[in-house]
Amino acid sequence: MPSTRRSERLRLAITSIAPGGQGVAHIERGNERRAVFVARAAPGDLLEAQVDFEQRPARGALLKLLEPSALRVDAPCPHAERCGGCDLMHLNHDAQLDAHRRIVSELLERATGGALSSVGVHAAPSSTRYRTRARLAVLASRGRAVVGYRRAASRHIEGVATCLVLDARLEPMLVLLQELFARESGEGEVSLALGHGDKPVLDVHWRGELTGAFYAALERHVGSGALAGGEVWLSGAREPARVGDARAVTLGADGEPLIVPAGGFAQAHPALNGELGRTVLALAELDPNRGEASRPTVELFAGSGNFTVLLARHTESLVAVESDARAANAARANLAARGLRARVVEGDADAFDLPAATRTVILDPPRGGASGAVHRVAASKVRRVVYVSCDATTLARDAETLARGGFALGRVELFEMFPHTSHVEIVAVLERVGSKGAVGLSANERSNA
Repeated sequence: MPSTRRSERLRLAITSIAPGGQGVAHIERGNERRAVFVARAAPGDLLEAQVDFEQRPARGALLKLLEPSALRVDAPCPHAERCGGCDLMHLNHDAQLDAHRRIVSELLERATGGALSSVGVHAAPSSTRYRTRARLAVLASRGRAVVGYRRAASRHIEGVATCLVLDARLEPMLVLLQELFARESGEGEVSLALGHGDKPVLDVHWRGELTGAFYAALERHVGSGALAGGEVWLSGAREPARVGDARAVTLGADGEPLIVPAGGFAQAHPALNGELGRTVLALAELDPNRGEASRPTVELFAGSGNFTVLLARHTESLVAVESDARAANAARANLAARGLRARVVEGDADAFDLPAATRTVILDPPRGGASGAVHRVAASKVRRVVYVSCDATTLARDAETLARGGFALGRVELFEMFPHTSHVEIVAVLERVGSKGAVGLSANERSNA
């Protein structure tokens, strides 16, 4: 008879890592084979967990590690077990890479019905002190502020004064923010980045009241050089309060400084961004000798122009589409600073009408993917799609749409942009079946990338 208990203490053998970073075990329960997800578990672990069968998949809370996996390491960060950030820090480096490779391969192969011959992996040059961007949670009340990261699947904030993966130029902000918000009331989020002069910039979104003392302190920190600037958005406000210059400055995919609006998106690991950009360019195959340079090349979800400033050097007709007005303006400014030209369109990339002559589309959507855009691409005469994604699940969903529309999956490259986490940056090229040209990188392109 099937068990009717909603929660049971069970012994589990972990076999793999699921998208999202949790360990996976399988058990027979009644006449059904159930998957159980356990956070902070490693393939090869034998453990005891309290399993909640009300959820699908079932969720297990680790109670006791009976036989630790050989893939386990002691996490070097004291917050690793509680912080919701580095969810794979308990795995050794090779195990992290293997988990990413397996997850991406299985999802894409299942979605497109084709086998991947290989998946390239680009390791990060550093797995610590690499993040030049971070989003922190803040809770302030009764003369005290808690600043840190939310625990996994929880609203609870794990307060931190140090962060092993945060750039050393940003880490002092953890203490500064505690002092800045200590006498305030409310809660919110603060995005950290590096701005002009490699000084930190803040983008604050706050629910509650902020006193005049807060703004005065913010101005003092900007005046002293501790900060380059900050923007403060109060709940319901149409415009932020601005102090100093809160724009971020990072390295674009072309290796030159890229200006990003306060709170805007940019890759968190600049040291790997150039390699990412060179790979995107190679996979786009914008070769003027093939007669394609004069045809429109479309970049969707262009942001502040990270790839735009690289692509514009290799095509005569580039259209970059971005919905956020400030990011679109930043893309125009970044192009102008380099003496480059491209048509930057402020609009919804998911609803953009592709020019009829378009043969190549580059997409870099947010985590939710590009469901509208890929349906339009599938219905067009586009031959080649280079899809950049930070989420394997939504990439697989969109790749399935393209496969149904006549595209075949080719080369896939992984970039370890977020070491110690379950997140990975993915570049996949899909080519319309029957179109000319080989999918993937040539040997020369691979060596140059």
